[in-house]
Amino acid sequence: MALELHVWGPAFGLDSIDPECLGAITCFRRCLPREDWTLIASNDAAVSPDYRLPALNHRGTWTSGYTNIISYLTSSGHLSLDDDLTPLQRADALAYASFLETRGAGLVATSLYVSPRAWADVTRPAYSSLLRFPLTWTVPPALRAAAIARAEHQGIGYLAADVDAEESSSSSNSLAETTTTGFLKLRERLGPSRALQPEHTAAIRLQHFAEDFYSVLDEARGGKKFLLRDYRGPVSVDFLAYGYLQLMRVATPHPILKTVLEKSYARLVDFLDDVQSYGGKQKELVWQEPASSGALGLIGRFAEGSLEAVPGVGDSWGRWRKGGVEKGGGGGGSAKDPSQLIVAAAGAVVSVAALGAMALFKALPPVGASTHRFEPAREKTGLRQFGEIGSILEGLPVWEQPGSLPS
Repeated sequence: MALELHVWGPAFGLDSIDPECLGAITCFRRCLPREDWTLIASNDAAVSPDYRLPALNHRGTWTSGYTNIISYLTSSGHLSLDDDLTPLQRADALAYASFLETRGAGLVATSLYVSPRAWADVTRPAYSSLLRFPLTWTVPPALRAAAIARAEHQGIGYLAADVDAEESSSSSNSLAETTTTGFLKLRERLGPSRALQPEHTAAIRLQHFAEDFYSVLDEARGGKKFLLRDYRGPVSVDFLAYGYLQLMRVATPHPILKTVLEKSYARLVDFLDDVQSYGGKQKELVWQEPASSGALGLIGRFAEGSLEAVPGVGDSWGRWRKGGVEKGGGGGGSAKDPSQLIVAAAGAVVSVAALGAMALFKALPPVGASTHRFEPAREKTGLRQFGEIGSILEGLPVWEQPGSLPS
């Protein structure tokens, strides 16, 4: 099995928690012989030189990202999904893939990562089940920060946060107001625009963004079975769309994306069923265990995550790690700046120290628990040889016999 597909593991009842990983798994599962590839839930972007999942390892050659993996498999002769597309269809496929990776990624980020309630109740627990301790402290916050940046770049990141924040404030102010004389204060009659609570406004805006996104894909499919063609089978962009749309159907505390998709875009729901059933009934996925990185590797990944979270250091460390920091900051040399290495080494030492302190803290008994002290045994003499009663008696003050009185 020369092809190794490294992905984020399953969550929410799907094969992966990541849309591109989910699309890659579905494409491999439906289009490649099962004996030609292995599936590894590495849950670690560091396995790839590009620090990105999904990642394909083909005899030592690494390729990251769904689009790049499909291109590599096509050029190496393993896959022929897009070979018979017309030039116009190829242009459409590239446009739809870019649309999914920008607007679709922004909607998924808003739904699962930006929303505080969705993050705390749905997404963060899913990552905790995939990652080893202590990576659960560093990797999920970094993933969420990247998702928030992605949503903000699309101009929609504030919507989910507004929904959660205003919902909590409105629920806390639900008590009836009274006047100074103790009578109930009548509510002000609001017009249609003022009657809308802020969370309702944010929900409506998010719904509009979702409808705009779904309408593009719905129009692309039209009456066809797939996005670009009918009964000749899906192409690579169909599997990518499958990954994004499936994650938009995840039930969250504010399931706006799921509700809009299932109530208003039945053709896209049918599209998901058609992609999932393509190629007939498939066998269950066989997951291969990732190679163990050992304790040192785990500590190293924790140190990397700790460095990435340090303001002013994380960006430089990321460029250093990927070989992008050059001496002098210009393009004249390829040597890495030694100062960056010192910063990285110092951060690693601090992270290892923090990990040791954390392990010591976990080993301590809970606060308030009884403490047992063990002392070396001493030879019991005098009244102590009669046990605890003797020890008490021996501790009493000694009254000496008074001398004889003078005559």
